[in-house]
Amino acid sequence: MTLLEIEAFLAVVKYSNLSTAAQNLFITQPALTRRIQIMEQELGYPLFIRRKGQREAQLTDQGAEFYHIAWKWQRLWEETNSITVNKSRESLAIASVDTLNHNLFTDLFPEFIKLGYLLRLYNAFSEDAYQYMERGIYDLAFITLQDYTQPLPARTQIRPAYAEAFVVATYRELPNENGFVTTECLEEEKEIYVAWNKEFKAWHADHFDEQISPYVYLEHSSLAAYLLRDDYWTFAPYTTGEHFRRKGAYIYELKEAPPHQIIYYLANGNKKLAAIRRFLDLLDKRLGSMPEDKVQSFLR
Repeated sequence: MTLLEIEAFLAVVKYSNLSTAAQNLFITQPALTRRIQIMEQELGYPLFIRRKGQREAQLTDQGAEFYHIAWKWQRLWEETNSITVNKSRESLAIASVDTLNHNLFTDLFPEFIKLGYLLRLYNAFSEDAYQYMERGIYDLAFITLQDYTQPLPARTQIRPAYAEAFVVATYRELPNENGFVTTECLEEEKEIYVAWNKEFKAWHADHFDEQISPYVYLEHSSLAAYLLRDDYWTFAPYTTGEHFRRKGAYIYELKEAPPHQIIYYLANGNKKLAAIRRFLDLLDKRLGSMPEDKVQSFLR
């Protein structure tokens, strides 16, 4: 299995469409299909569900599990390749969970590069970030889960970055009062459940019948956008909700809302403090442009 095949698989997951994925990889669709088929032959199981007339690519259960392995594989290759990166400019390695990269940081990264920095970007699962920080691979990391089960690595500092409210996202219009909905109008079997953090999980257990299974349970949020369609719904942080809104989803506030989600940042001791501070200043400015009742910055 090669890096080209891993990239092909991740592109299909990202764009949910073979044709679009092939265009973004600058290859033909038959070539992309061959790469996926080679992977499936080597793995011994199908990665995507195949139905006649189906336009959107949909992962099998095995494919969903393999997604996390493929993502880590690609990251390992990036780490290996970064050893030979041009050192003429000061570099900063920033990692964050996938939702932040797509929904908040896309405007910040070009601004930071214009300041003269060489930026290395990584997607990161919260539970992996501590180990990679300790190893010196990341200079700065943004995570959603603070409840790390091991002692905090000696050189790693953790601070709250900001808090944001949760909203309800769906492509189906719900009964509402000026944009507010109640839990009673949410069909539990249609929920795309994301385990955002322990506070959210506790709130959810208090407000929903745990005997009713959601449509799907996601330990990580990266696949929520891929699954959200029709009359399914999900809880999402405000910035993710705005991303869904731009794609045509209805966004509602909940009368009995979950506790705000807190995003934390990890910094590697005293390393590259000036560069880290400049990026945090850009982030603080971006957060300050959002409604104060939805997003609160702790970076000031």
